[in-house]
Amino acid sequence: MKNYYFLITLSVFLFISCAPAVDQNKTSVVSEGKQIESLKGLIASFTAGDWEGYRSHFTEEANVVHNLWWNAEGAAISIDEMLTQHQWNRENLFATLSVNEGIYEIITQEDGSQFGHVWIEFTTRGYDNEEEIKIPVNLSYAMEGEKVSFEWGFYDTSKFPAPKKEE
Repeated sequence: MKNYYFLITLSVFLFISCAPAVDQNKTSVVSEGKQIESLKGLIASFTAGDWEGYRSHFTEEANVVHNLWWNAEGAAISIDEMLTQHQWNRENLFATLSVNEGIYEIITQEDGSQFGHVWIEFTTRGYDNEEEIKIPVNLSYAMEGEKVSFEWGFYDTSKFPAPKKEE
């Protein structure tokens, strides 16, 4: 019986020692650092309507997809097209805009590619209504250093305030 326990123990030991080693340094998730600060700056400049500051967080060729699957035909637009839409929204929909602290993370994958994720809640009110509206937003980013090369966002546009009335 002793030999039986010895063989089981030896088998378990050999099985464990022959298992491939997992390199914990190949992937990581962090919630602080220069890239996180860059994403926080991106959100802060968007919230403040600082469009030059906002644009500075993106690469020259950055693309954006909002409320569609990331690879849907014709879904991606340039960051400059999105910037025009953001400006229109601020001038016509959002009289005020603030954001909570949110959750920020950067994921580094085995191949070295990096992605940022942001979960935030905007609070806004329209030009013709004093009611505060809360809009949860999820944003994912393909990162190139501290700049964004692709943004993918989801939020409920049915909660957006009505456009301001023409005078």
